[in-house]
Amino acid sequence: MSEPQTASVSEVIGKLSAAFERDKLINVHRHPLKVRAADGRLILEGQVEDVAAWRRAQGLAGQIVNGQWQIENRLRRATPEPMGERQLRDEVMQRLSTEPVFSRYSLRAHTENKFETLHDGGPDAYEIEVHIAQGKVTLNGVVESLSHRRLAEALIWWSRGCETVDNQLEINPPQDDSDDEITDAVRIILEKDPLVHAEQLRVGTAGGVVHLDGLVSREAERRAAVLDAWTVDGVWDVADRIEVGS
Repeated sequence: MSEPQTASVSEVIGKLSAAFERDKLINVHRHPLKVRAADGRLILEGQVEDVAAWRRAQGLAGQIVNGQWQIENRLRRATPEPMGERQLRDEVMQRLSTEPVFSRYSLRAHTENKFETLHDGGPDAYEIEVHIAQGKVTLNGVVESLSHRRLAEALIWWSRGCETVDNQLEINPPQDDSDDEITDAVRIILEKDPLVHAEQLRVGTAGGVVHLDGLVSREAERRAAVLDAWTVDGVWDVADRIEVGS
């Protein structure tokens, strides 16, 4: 693939760098980001504070590039507890294997040139393959719905040592995406989070913007709910109207 014209590349990189500078979720002073072009791709590099900044940066890049080039997201979430590949593999697979909706799935892991089957669902089962390398978790395989695809990714983001996720899961049968699908996924993930009282929250989505309303007792619970929403693929922004009180 030919390299994009230099002037166009410079303009896009300038717009994207300015967007990162202005965005409330991305702190480029604490975590500088780098944008460069190579082989028809726009590459994002650097470290971000959390999954909200990770997804927001990717969304801004998609908005500005507007399909002109492929975006390669190499951003890494800062992790307070760096893990070895084996340790991260154990946590990721534990989260997937103990999730009831994946109890009928075949679950396989690739780590350090080793391939292991943790659960064999049979020849006709849906399948999730997890590849782990240097803090990056890649998901391959086939799942039955968009909600299953999004839930699998959210569970990976909950893993403490996960720095970035590449979700390549396919859906069979194919399914059209929508704001309602995003809302359903956010509700499911909030219900799965033991830190959040999901029954006290209301969720809606419009144009990829998730709206959260309700009342929680602690600031930590409010933040957990907001970050849960950001783990959902397809979210452009989260409108946080959650109140904290007794």
